[in-house]
Amino acid sequence: NEWLSPALASLKPEGKPPIEKAKDIYKYVQSTISSKGIRGIYLSQTPKQTFTAKKGYVPDINLLLTLMLKQAGLNAFPVLLSTRSNGVASADYPLVHQYNYVITKLELDKKFYYLDASSPHLGFSKLPSYCYNGPGALIDIVSGLERLYPDSLLEDKTTNIILFNDKNNWKGQLTSTPGYYESVSIKEDITEKGKEWYQKKIIDSYTGEYTAENVNFKSLDDNEKPLLVEYAINIERGENANILYFNPMIKEGLKENYFKALERTYPIEFPFKMNELYNINIEIPEGYAVDEMPKSTRVMLNDAEGSFEYIITKSGNYISLRSQIKINKTFFSNEDYESVKGFFDFVVKKHAEQIVFKKQFVFLRLICVTLHVNVFYK
Repeated sequence: NEWLSPALASLKPEGKPPIEKAKDIYKYVQSTISSKGIRGIYLSQTPKQTFTAKKGYVPDINLLLTLMLKQAGLNAFPVLLSTRSNGVASADYPLVHQYNYVITKLELDKKFYYLDASSPHLGFSKLPSYCYNGPGALIDIVSGLERLYPDSLLEDKTTNIILFNDKNNWKGQLTSTPGYYESVSIKEDITEKGKEWYQKKIIDSYTGEYTAENVNFKSLDDNEKPLLVEYAINIERGENANILYFNPMIKEGLKENYFKALERTYPIEFPFKMNELYNINIEIPEGYAVDEMPKSTRVMLNDAEGSFEYIITKSGNYISLRSQIKINKTFFSNEDYESVKGFFDFVVKKHAEQIVFKKQFVFLRLICVTLHVNVFYK
């Protein structure tokens, strides 16, 4: 493997901690070798051919990564996985034909890291969510069982909005941090179709009285961090309307329940646990008062397996809403289907509720003073 020496030397590994060496090698493979897609667990060409051609399938790329880590003196091994679309591999009797994906396992200082260099947007020790599908097989002199389950993943999303009065409009700013895997998906779209295309997609999603502009992205080139999306929002209220109806979830609420069937035979499998937080602060329009407002509520899904919180308060001239959806496990049996469906039905209905603002009229009270004039006749 001496043909790898110049590439390793270019990374200047001397004096670096092992974890930094590993990260440098990972970034090198990820940035220089492009993926042709998933193609089982076997090499389509030699590692040297992959290195020279600068492209290969998933096993070509990740076995090259394993080889480079080993060449640098690090403990790295291939791991065979079965992706979600391929079904769950057996833990008791692992058979080669059950697997369709190859990743790299790195062991450093009694810690281990799972690596996949085939995607240009995955951070160090991050795998595609479809790889978390149960047992995998470690390939070494002494083989072992690797357990990658979706319960180890948490997709954490936060959205914050502030709306201020501006004549007959609300104007404000939306700042959103999508979950890690949603961020990867957005980055892939931007790489494929361009940043301007995705900015236009966001702007075009606001219709009617809602408009958006000045869409910006942060951490777009940092694979270790989720994306940060921010843009300005404008909402027209109309002139002299006596009553205003406003949904405080704007476009971020859950619009439909994807569990529509009356019954379900198969279990429910989420790709990861979920924590979705939404905050909004709204300035009450000048000359209006709150006539109706949704009620705050908290509901649980099967005790502690999920929760939904909708807390809305009025303080002075502002209304604040906090909506949080949590799913604390990824596997639900078919017997849980009715409760899961009912949980999301409740969320959809609650997210559709509106605040009603009523215009305040100023009445001038006319106080009439009646003068009684006594007319004296002679």
